Amino acid sequence: MGKLFRILKKVGKIAIGLILLIAFTLVTATLFSKKDYGTPSTKIGENIEKLALTNVNIVSMAHNDSILTGKTLLIENGRIGDVIEDSLDIPNNYRVVDLKGKYIAPGLIDMHTHIFDRSDLPMYLGYGVTTVRNMMGFPMHLRWREQVKTNKYPGPELITAAPTINSGGNGSPFHKNIVEIQEGIDAVKEYKELGYDFIKIYGGLNKEQLTGIMDEAVKNDLFVVGHPPKEIALEDLLEYDIKSYEHVEEMVQSLMDYELDTILGRKIAKELQQGGAKMTLTLSPFHNIYKATLEGDDFLNTIPKEKINPFVRLIGKRQLGEWVDTNEGTYKWNKEKYECMEALTRILYEEDVELLLGTDTGPGLTIPGITLHDEMQLLKNVGIPNLDILRSGTLNAARALGRNDELGSIEKGKLANVIILEQNPLEDLATLKNPYLILNNEMVYDREAISRLRKLGSEKSNLLMTIGRFIDHMLNK
Repeated sequence: MGKLFRILKKVGKIAIGLILLIAFTLVTATLFSKKDYGTPSTKIGENIEKLALTNVNIVSMAHNDSILTGKTLLIENGRIGDVIEDSLDIPNNYRVVDLKGKYIAPGLIDMHTHIFDRSDLPMYLGYGVTTVRNMMGFPMHLRWREQVKTNKYPGPELITAAPTINSGGNGSPFHKNIVEIQEGIDAVKEYKELGYDFIKIYGGLNKEQLTGIMDEAVKNDLFVVGHPPKEIALEDLLEYDIKSYEHVEEMVQSLMDYELDTILGRKIAKELQQGGAKMTLTLSPFHNIYKATLEGDDFLNTIPKEKINPFVRLIGKRQLGEWVDTNEGTYKWNKEKYECMEALTRILYEEDVELLLGTDTGPGLTIPGITLHDEMQLLKNVGIPNLDILRSGTLNAARALGRNDELGSIEKGKLANVIILEQNPLEDLATLKNPYLILNNEMVYDREAISRLRKLGSEKSNLLMTIGRFIDHMLNK
């Protein structure tokens, strides 16, 4: 009996030791998560107060598919001062850059991202993305938004959701899960005080909960976007001022209740259009599932995983790995579901639903910046013209953000967040992936600086720090 007691006592000490070690590790991770490492030792890019870009062709997006040729773009303190003919004299004190017939277009806007690593931001910017809408807010995003705004760290303008508000059992541990209406109202008030930019809703909310959230958001001057709640009929949902609905996949899963029926899909698309709805498509994450299902490890091995945060990469490998060598029924479902999503994307376009460019980058081994260009190619594959793809990530996106007075087109008075390209993007979307110059937030990035942005974008936080950030979020959501 004495021997058994000693063994149990020893086991107890080991167990207590392990618990204390885990607790110490988690507390340490959370404390470290509030620090940001990896700031470049020298500033990337150059601040040029007055810049004249001469001999340039302008893809303004304000004139449909018209290209303004032989122009000079005058930029002062990060804004477009004027667009003039090349033949006119340039005012004094402007630095002149002859672009020799290159093309200039508005910077790209990714309307659905999940940013889990600060270095995702320079990665986005290095691929011509000058604005991102982050769709699940953590405390770190408020800190990073300020660092980018003040040019203490390079990246696109960061517009961030508050923590996702949901109800019921279909959500995530990272959601703010509510039961009572007042909980949703109080959450909106709190998120406004904390400084988040908008509210994201999820599919488990009921009508009373959504009404409370929407009314409080209006009082607090916050816009609302998100997944269509499954319990609310579409005709009722369209009565709310929801600025965008997310994911064509959610159209299948929520609005169509998993019916792969394009006739039903067209009926829903017509209702969305008549209700003035906007849809962020995000084909990319399920396309990765589709490719993993069809091609297995041969596809997974093509993904440059070093550009993805290690914790997010670990989750992504588990997400996609379960579809490799799957059973015949799952294989058939994933194949037919993605093909239906492609068809629905085309139907939404044909029915004139306003489309927004987004990637849902974060899940499923998607890559900041790079996946946006993959998404554009997927849209092209279903038959959407280059002009409308580019519009979905510029002018349409700016309107959905309520920022079309500053973003989305190249016009006098707007922010000079632009990309200079070797070729006409209306003829070749691939040229968008390798900008010659990027202008953003009063900074100019040449080819060397763009290379540095991409390199910085590969310097990811370690596993422990990232876990700490998730814990910090769960404690404060």
